[in-house]
Amino acid sequence: MKITVIICTRNRFDDFTKTLPSIAAQTRPPDELIVVDSSDEKKLEAYLGSVTLPFPVRYFHTQPGLTLQRNRGIRESKGDLIFFFDDDVDLGASYLAEVEKVFADDTTKKIGAVDGKIVELTPPSARLKFESFAFGVLRFMFGVVGNRNGKFYPSGMPSHPRANRPSGFIECLSGCCMAFRREVFEKAAFDENLARYGLMEDADISKQTLDAGYKIYYQTTATLIHNESPMNRLNVQQWAEMSVVNYDYLFRKSWSRDKWRWLFYYWALLGLFAANFHSLKGLKGTFAGVKKIFTKLPAAA
Repeated sequence: MKITVIICTRNRFDDFTKTLPSIAAQTRPPDELIVVDSSDEKKLEAYLGSVTLPFPVRYFHTQPGLTLQRNRGIRESKGDLIFFFDDDVDLGASYLAEVEKVFADDTTKKIGAVDGKIVELTPPSARLKFESFAFGVLRFMFGVVGNRNGKFYPSGMPSHPRANRPSGFIECLSGCCMAFRREVFEKAAFDENLARYGLMEDADISKQTLDAGYKIYYQTTATLIHNESPMNRLNVQQWAEMSVVNYDYLFRKSWSRDKWRWLFYYWALLGLFAANFHSLKGLKGTFAGVKKIFTKLPAAA
């Protein structure tokens, strides 16, 4: 099987140059790397032309938009397996090999996507552990995004695998490290209505993969560190607002056909308020998002 690695990036030159060595050091190198860049300047194009790598690289510059960039990468790719990585990750040396093995062993081709395990660079402090536990309980109670079993809540919100979860089938991919069989994209595509940052695009493509009849596998031997870059991210208020607006859009798109889920939808909206109760900016963003979805304000408002 041929492997394509796609990295979508925007204004993160330094992060990208730290990520690239871990791709070059893979025990099973990719057959091609595609870089889809929406940066204000094309510094990466010149950089990629100056480095020697053990695989061919193709560079494309596009308008900003994560889902738009992902779809462009798919169209340009040639691999049987398509891997997406964020531009701020550090892969374990055998990451590609471990995921390729999952696909190769699945002779019936029921597995359409594979997720790797994100590991902590340093152990969290006692305070962070307490805050994570407290807010984890809140998130679990209200059925909103958090660490659980890697499956969707009845609200349609995704959960991510707990640190001690073994390899096995899950439902929700992590956007920083998704791998797919190419044929999945004959039935699914990243939703370009999720503009710019595209929050929850990983949940959406996970649901599309499942709806297309495929399974998703979590492979704990494929490890990586996600060095979440502070560059080009939403602030707290923007994040909170987009969490509400994009959740509402995806719920209506993918889950609302089951009428009983509406109770969980409204409960999850309350949960977004509870999850941001400690932050005035977070609450303002949540209020703005709720106002937008119930008054149908235009996206630019």
